Amino acid sequence: MKTLEKLGKVDSRVIYALLIVALLVPLMRPLGLPISIGKHTERSFGVLDTLQAGDRIIMDIGYSVSGAADVEPQTVAILKHLFGKGVRMIFVGNQTEGPMVTEKLVAPYETGGKKYGVDFVNLGYLAGGENAIATYCRDLKKAYPVDFRKNSTATLPLLEGVNSAKDVKMFVFFTTQNSDMYVRQVTQYKIPIVGGLINTISPQAEPYVNAGQLAGILVGLRGGAEYEMLMKAPGQGVASMDAQSMGHLLIIAFILFANISYLATRQSKANSGKKGGA
Repeated sequence: MKTLEKLGKVDSRVIYALLIVALLVPLMRPLGLPISIGKHTERSFGVLDTLQAGDRIIMDIGYSVSGAADVEPQTVAILKHLFGKGVRMIFVGNQTEGPMVTEKLVAPYETGGKKYGVDFVNLGYLAGGENAIATYCRDLKKAYPVDFRKNSTATLPLLEGVNSAKDVKMFVFFTTQNSDMYVRQVTQYKIPIVGGLINTISPQAEPYVNAGQLAGILVGLRGGAEYEMLMKAPGQGVASMDAQSMGHLLIIAFILFANISYLATRQSKANSGKKGGA
């Protein structure tokens, strides 16, 4: 009984230390805990997997560093999938930090042999929100006379023959905002649109998926983890989900131990009271 009572008196620093370990271990080495695959992720993977080597797509990095936790694992997984297939990507930015995020994301692939201007290009940030999307979809080179690295877009082999959104195979975006503006401005070009969204705005996108205006969506951190599982390549998303699951399990264990300790303490006091009364 005394041992059970002591469970409720564990130093809080021990609890914090255990929680840190429970979070760090999966982040350093993903455990691969089972994850069921949602219909949206399956649908998005199926659409993106239709792309062939040499196909060109526009990818809008519409999130800042502060919003990266939910959508960056999705972005990393899709880049790995598409670069692996030989898809060529035209990066644009709907947030001021978008071009810098893009540079970080493509760095390993450029080091690995992907050629700037041939396999991918970073056009940079274009101010104006929805107006910016409308502008670059209508006339890409007019919207971006030079790219983020100060090259003339007229000289980039990847952009040869690409004048508007209708000249690419697909439009992919990642955002911490609503998907409405992408739907309004891109659907007229009759190309599939896939969006990576944070959890809180995904319900707003459901009608567009049901109507076929969005070919697919990924929802939050879990969407990134599910995509990695479909690729059979656990990475940042799976590791983060593992850490989240381990953290939740440890907190549940703490709650159980605290209640057991409380009941044991109460029973001990009740027994002491009976002895004193006798």
